[in-house]
Amino acid sequence: MKNVNGARFQLLLGRGDWGRCVDSDAAGALPLAAWWSGASSPAAALPATLPAWDLGRDELMLRPRAIELPATLAETPLTLHARRGAAADRHGNVYRIADDRRSLHVASVGSGNDSLFWPAEPAGCAPQRAQARLAFDTHAPAIAATPETYFAMAVTHDDWLVVAFERGALRGLLSFDLIAGGQPLDTPWPDAVPFAPFDMCARDGGGVWILDRENLRLWELDCTLAIVRSGQPLAPLAPEVVDDFQPLSGPQRVHAAVDFPGGLDLAASPGWVMDPIAVEPGLAGSVWLLDRDELSQQSRVVRLRRNGQAWSRDASDWLPGLPAPAHDFVHAAAPRWPCADAASAKQLFVSTTVGNQVHVFDVLDDGPLFALHELPQLYPLRRYGGRALIVVRGDGRYDSGLALPVWTLFVQQPRARFETEADLVTPVFDSGELGTTWDKLLLDAAIPAGTTVKIWSRAADEHDGFEDAFASPSGAAQLVGGWNDEPMPLLRPDGSELPWLRRDAVRATRREAGQGTWELLFQAAQGRYLQLKLRLRSEHGTNTPRLRALRVWSPRFSYPQRFLPAVYGEDEACANFLERWLANFESTLTGIEDKVARAQTLFDARTVPAEALGWLAEWFDLALDPAWDERRHRLFVRHAMDFFRWRGTVHGLRLALELAFDPCFDPKMFDGPRDGDEGPRRIRIVETYRTRLIGALAAGDPGAAPLQGDALQLVATQTAWTPAEGSTGLVDRWARWQGRTASSSEQLAPFPLVSPANDADAWVAFSRSALGFVPAAGAQERARWQAWLLARHGGREQVNQQHGTAYASVADIALPVDAPSNPQAAADWAAFSERSDGAWTRARWQDFLARRYRRIDRLKTAHGTHWSDFHLVALPDALPASRAAQTDWLQFEGQLLAMHRTAHRFSVLLPVASVSAGPYELEERLGLARRVVDLEKPAHTVFDVRFFWAFNRVGEARLGQDTQIGAGSRAPELIPDAVVGRAYVGASFVAGPPMNPSMNRGASHGLLQ
Repeated sequence: MKNVNGARFQLLLGRGDWGRCVDSDAAGALPLAAWWSGASSPAAALPATLPAWDLGRDELMLRPRAIELPATLAETPLTLHARRGAAADRHGNVYRIADDRRSLHVASVGSGNDSLFWPAEPAGCAPQRAQARLAFDTHAPAIAATPETYFAMAVTHDDWLVVAFERGALRGLLSFDLIAGGQPLDTPWPDAVPFAPFDMCARDGGGVWILDRENLRLWELDCTLAIVRSGQPLAPLAPEVVDDFQPLSGPQRVHAAVDFPGGLDLAASPGWVMDPIAVEPGLAGSVWLLDRDELSQQSRVVRLRRNGQAWSRDASDWLPGLPAPAHDFVHAAAPRWPCADAASAKQLFVSTTVGNQVHVFDVLDDGPLFALHELPQLYPLRRYGGRALIVVRGDGRYDSGLALPVWTLFVQQPRARFETEADLVTPVFDSGELGTTWDKLLLDAAIPAGTTVKIWSRAADEHDGFEDAFASPSGAAQLVGGWNDEPMPLLRPDGSELPWLRRDAVRATRREAGQGTWELLFQAAQGRYLQLKLRLRSEHGTNTPRLRALRVWSPRFSYPQRFLPAVYGEDEACANFLERWLANFESTLTGIEDKVARAQTLFDARTVPAEALGWLAEWFDLALDPAWDERRHRLFVRHAMDFFRWRGTVHGLRLALELAFDPCFDPKMFDGPRDGDEGPRRIRIVETYRTRLIGALAAGDPGAAPLQGDALQLVATQTAWTPAEGSTGLVDRWARWQGRTASSSEQLAPFPLVSPANDADAWVAFSRSALGFVPAAGAQERARWQAWLLARHGGREQVNQQHGTAYASVADIALPVDAPSNPQAAADWAAFSERSDGAWTRARWQDFLARRYRRIDRLKTAHGTHWSDFHLVALPDALPASRAAQTDWLQFEGQLLAMHRTAHRFSVLLPVASVSAGPYELEERLGLARRVVDLEKPAHTVFDVRFFWAFNRVGEARLGQDTQIGAGSRAPELIPDAVVGRAYVGASFVAGPPMNPSMNRGASHGLLQ
């Protein structure tokens, strides 16, 4: 980027640029990135003068110091006898082993109470309760007389609570189903296999890891609690047996011997572990062991990974930051410490026997690399009892040490301490021109009170001189005159020198003292190549300067050389002073000229400042929605002409709705409709006319599907009736539909287009099957004609008398098939035809015939009638006699009326992808969609806005290219959170993270695999 005077800057921004800086100007100096990644040496060997990188804020800073809380005289060191198993389920309920190891307790997240979980009966009450229960229930399970002792527990990823127990001489596992409830599954352990579980944790994919500290063995159990073979068999369970039934030919059928699979023998590999005390699931299917050496008072973390049938072991270095042996550890989420370089959002928390704080480590677990980097964070533990460190909904917690423990969250105490000084040397900047006069240095930084940033520079025209200078400091002094001391940078009052960024910088300066753009003018930096040395300093170590970006500008635009006579440069000392003094004015004026020169950026939606987007949108008479983010504002303004091009179309409506609802809007939608615009979770616009032939489901509207009772409507695929069959063919079809044969008199009579009173449902179903629709226009017109005649003449007898007819009942009064020959009947029909009620359908029928035949004589010939004018032609209430009349009626009522009913109507369907969406939120979405559509739709159209389920439901299915098959009935979107007033008992669960749907909850539990 160049300014109006031709000067340009070179930039250091982000970790990649700052990581190319080196830690000193001595020979063999390492880049900062090598120190930050931990590839150069362990964390304990980091020099105190090394700057750190703030990952959270993307800034360079002084290196933080670790804070150690010393043990007090009143604190008793923790021992492993204080450890008790504890674990939390996905909802936050914490299960623990009591201090006497004879019962299990649960701390409910809802009530906050700590209550007995198992055994179901308190000690001493079991025999009496058992006798009373057996008196009423002969199938009640017997209660064990021998009390159980519990050692370790874990909650699996598929919601099983697994507890290791001892009952007399019997040892094994209890498995509680935390979803279905009920009695636990008892899985005994063979007596011949040593089993002394000390710690347990959940295994990825279901199951548990069990650490046997006494026998130095690690057991891996899958989701069915079957042991995954990791070593040699330990004990035979069943000998080889010859089957009683043998084949007539071939080899003998033998049942192979069954042995007990062995776990991973930690003692068989010398040096792997010394004294493992805790187990925790690692990354990518690995498992971590907390190992310690009591003699040397050191601790470490060992990673074990399965490679096929073999196991590999990687151990971290002995943790130097621990003042005492480790006591427990947990891998949990925590607020990110900014200077760490970790691949995971979780951190490792390790407690020691001191028990007054947890030490935090970032874990580097990437294939063959495994290392721990201690973070200088202070997480104090108040009244830690040493029972357990657990993970509750991803967060690390510890017990309070009370009789009824409260599981307290790890909370960082913001007590920051920093090293007092750090040095770095930048890469070599190349101006590309010999003898360049470097102009100025600008730092986007926060330099609060009590901190400073000192800068030195050196420049030369030969790049080889810089390379030699790194190897020979004395040569550097000869080549470039050593480091030149530059003045202290000053905070610019008007913010950044870059156009359109100043206002943001001014606001930042107000938010935090010392934050903004700092500037210094180079005093004597001349040469093609430039290098800088920076020293960050904190007076008391309680605060740190933070550097975000560094910009070096060159070459300097010299006002004395451009605008003053040469006489002003004859005196070297005065010329240097004048050059630097006028450079201050040049910097101010150049900023103003830059804004003028770059005014075109205000007219491009991609570069215009955010505060000017509304002004640019007004050029198109647009009003930007304040609820949109800046990205959507820019896209909308940038594609305003494309938006107006599609306005009023289906794609234009979808475009406006996607802009309003989709935060990840795809700008390619402005190009036009695409196949992917109608996905299972996308907004749908269904034009009603499309549902005439293919149905609502096929058109994309699952909520408008007609139902018969509780089932979907079934439409048989068959050939529809055509006028070629005549009325006789339709009558025969109707008789076959009723399961009979039509009589000769029925075949002579026309098929009624009015529903019969005695078999209306069958007639409707038959009409849909044979005609494709249910006739209704003639029946409605007939009812109006009957009502009008009765009101005009006073009754059926009077109608018969005036018209010369012999109707047996009012229901028999039919519409005229031809022009009435009776004068009174003709007069009545002419008067009725002038009425306005029902005139729309009648007028459409008469207009349809007039457009088709043009002259009334053609209609008479085609229909075989004697109507004198088109406006007198009656709607048929029975199938017409001639084929032409039948064709006209079929097209009119089967197609034209259906088109009129569905023309200019459409439905907007908003997806609902979760059953837990609140009613207020849904109503708000509906209101917003109505406002958007009402603004963008064509004026003559009518619409409605509804929701549709973005997944298949029982009784409703639409299978096509956009169909997605979910996780079934245990999918998170089908299991709403239990909220009072919005959920039913038994239809939802307490809110929590969704379980893995791939877990097999129906598998049987056992110890063999």
